[in-house]
Amino acid sequence: MLRPVTMSRTSIIFLKSETEQVMEVINKHGAFHLTIKELDGQTSSEYAEKAQELGNRVRDVINRATSLTGRKFEGESNPVPPLQNYRDWPSLLSSIEAEVSSYEKRLRELEIRSQKVAKYRPILEIWKSAVDGLSKKADFNTLGSLKHFRAIFLQGPADNKEALKKAIGDSAIVVETAPTISIVICDGKSERDSLRAAEEAEYRPIEQLDRAPSSHSDLPSFLRSYEKDLKEIETQLSESSTSFARDLPKLRSIEAILSDSYSVLSIRDKTSLQKNWAIIEGYVPSNLASDLIASISERVDGRVIPFTKEEHSSSSVPVSFRYPRFMKIFDSITNLYGTPSYNEVNPTPILAITFPLFFGLMFGDLGHGLTLAAIGFFMFKKVASMKKIGLVLMIAGIVGALVGGIVYGEIFGKPLADYIPYQAPLHIPHEEGEFMTYLMQLLKISLFVGISQISLGLSLTIVNNFIQKKYAAAALVNIPKLALYWAFMYVVWTTKLQLMQWFGGPIYYILAPLLFLLLASPIYSMVKHGRKEGLGHLGEMGFDLFESMISFTSNTVSYLRIFAMVIAHIELTAIFYTLGSMVGGGPTGMIFSGILIVMGNLFVVLLEGILVLAQDLRLHFYEWFSKFYQDGGVRFSPFKLSLGVPIRK
Repeated sequence: MLRPVTMSRTSIIFLKSETEQVMEVINKHGAFHLTIKELDGQTSSEYAEKAQELGNRVRDVINRATSLTGRKFEGESNPVPPLQNYRDWPSLLSSIEAEVSSYEKRLRELEIRSQKVAKYRPILEIWKSAVDGLSKKADFNTLGSLKHFRAIFLQGPADNKEALKKAIGDSAIVVETAPTISIVICDGKSERDSLRAAEEAEYRPIEQLDRAPSSHSDLPSFLRSYEKDLKEIETQLSESSTSFARDLPKLRSIEAILSDSYSVLSIRDKTSLQKNWAIIEGYVPSNLASDLIASISERVDGRVIPFTKEEHSSSSVPVSFRYPRFMKIFDSITNLYGTPSYNEVNPTPILAITFPLFFGLMFGDLGHGLTLAAIGFFMFKKVASMKKIGLVLMIAGIVGALVGGIVYGEIFGKPLADYIPYQAPLHIPHEEGEFMTYLMQLLKISLFVGISQISLGLSLTIVNNFIQKKYAAAALVNIPKLALYWAFMYVVWTTKLQLMQWFGGPIYYILAPLLFLLLASPIYSMVKHGRKEGLGHLGEMGFDLFESMISFTSNTVSYLRIFAMVIAHIELTAIFYTLGSMVGGGPTGMIFSGILIVMGNLFVVLLEGILVLAQDLRLHFYEWFSKFYQDGGVRFSPFKLSLGVPIRK
C-alpha cells in the first residue's frame, strides 16, 4: 500500500503481420502499460486514418440523432457479430463505411422531416386560428368574390390592435379574428400603404405556406389538406425517431469497433522496427510479466523476442497500488494534489487514517456526525454524480460521531452525560473557572497533533531519500532537519516563549542540529565538488535554514485550526439553544423553539461540514504533503480495448 506494485520494463519484438494476435493477447491480459514513442518521419497508415475518419462520422451521427430524438443510450454497447468476422482491415472498414453511409442517409431524411415540421407546424396553427376567427365574421365565398379587394392576414402584439386601426385609418377595414391576428381588407391601390401602416404598428404579414391557393375562398379546404399531410409526416418522423433510438446501441458498438481499430492500427504503425518487424515497449507488473509473455509466445507459435527488467527507483515508471476497498476513496483525495511517483512513499494509507481522524477532532459531535453520515449516505445512494463525496461524508460523519461521543461527550451540542452515565475525557466543564483549563487542553492537543504529523512528514522525506538512494541528503540534511524540529518544539513546549530561559541551557538543543545542518552538507559538497561549489552550497543552506525555521513555526501553529473549529462548534450550537430558550414560552413558543433548535443544528452540520472538510484538506495538502510529497507520478493505465481486436486472422 505504501509502495507501488513492482513493475518490469518490458519490450516485445514480433512479426509486424502478427500485430493483431499480439494486441489481442495484451488486451485479454489487461496488464501492459504501453509507452510508444513517435519516430521521426512516421505517419499513420491509410487504414488508421480511415478508421479515425469513420469514427468521427459515427460520433457525429450519434450526437445528431441523440439531439434530434431526445433519447440517450446509456450502458454497455453490445458487439455486432457481422462486423467482427472479417479477416483483413480493408473488408472490415468497407463494411463499416457502407453501414455508416446508410445511417447518414436515414439521418438526413429524418432531419428534413423534422425541419419541415418545426417550420410549418407553427405557421399552420396561425393560419388555422386566423381562418377560424374569420369564418365566424364573414363568408369565405363572399370574401373570394371581392375581385377588387385584397385581404391581408397580419400577426402582431395582442395589446396593440387599437394602434393598428389608428395606423390603417379609413382607407381599409380591420377585422379581428384572434388575440394576435387581424385581417386588413383594402383595395388594390391602398395595399402598399396598408402594409406600411401595419408595419408601424408592429404587425407583419403571416408567412405563407407552400402551395397556398391564391383565392381566399379555398383556404379552409387547403388548410385541412395541409394539416393531413403534415400529420402523416409527423407520424413518419415519430416512427423514424423510434427506429433510430433502437439503433443507438448498434451505433455505439460500431463506434467502439472503430475506436479499437484505430488503437490497434496506430500501434501497428508506431511500433515498426524494420520492414517486417515491430516492437512494443512498456511496463507490466512483475508478477504478471512471465504469464503475459508466455501467452504471447503461445499465440504466435514462439515467434517473439521478449526483454524484461525490474524497475526499482525510476520516477517515470507508472504506479499501481493495492488497497483494501475502503481506502480507494482516499486515493481520490490524494490525486487531487497529485499522483505519487514510483520512487516515493504513497501517503494514501496514512491519509485514510488521519483524514477522518482530523475531521472527527474538528467536527466531534455524536448527533451531528450521524446526521452528516445520513446526508452522505443519501448522496451516495441517490446522486450518481456525488457518490465519492457522499462516501467521504459517510466515513467522516461516522468518525465524527465516534470522537464526539467518546472523546468530547457531546450529542447535538448537549452533554452526553445528561442522557447516559458516561463522562468523556474532554467534556465541556460546567464550572466557569474550569473552562480556561479546558481550552488549554484543547490547544495543547491541537499542537501535539500538528507536531506529530509534521514529524511524520519529515520522517517520510528520509524514507524517500533511502528509496531514491540519496543517502547523503538523508544523513546530512533531512535527519538533522528532523532533529532540529524536535529540539525546537521541545524547547518551546518546555520553556514556552520565555526567551531568557532558553539561554540557560535549552538553546544548545537547537544549536547543535542547526550548526550541523548549516555546515555538514556544504563541507561534503566542498570535498566532492570543490571549494567554489561548497561555498555556494553554504549560502543555499543558510537560506534553507531560515525558511525551515519559519515553516516549522507557521505549519505547527496552523494546526490550531483544530482548536478553533471545536470552539466554533461550541459557540454556534450554544447560540441556537439560547435563541430557542428565549422564544420558548407557551405552547406556540415551545413549537417555534423546537423548530429553531432543529433548523439551527442542521445549519451547524452543513456549515461545519463544509468548513471542517476544507480545513482538513488544507492541513494535509499544505502542512503535511509539503514536507515529503513530490507527486508528478504516472498512473498505471494498461492497454485495453472496448470490444477487442475487430478482425480475426
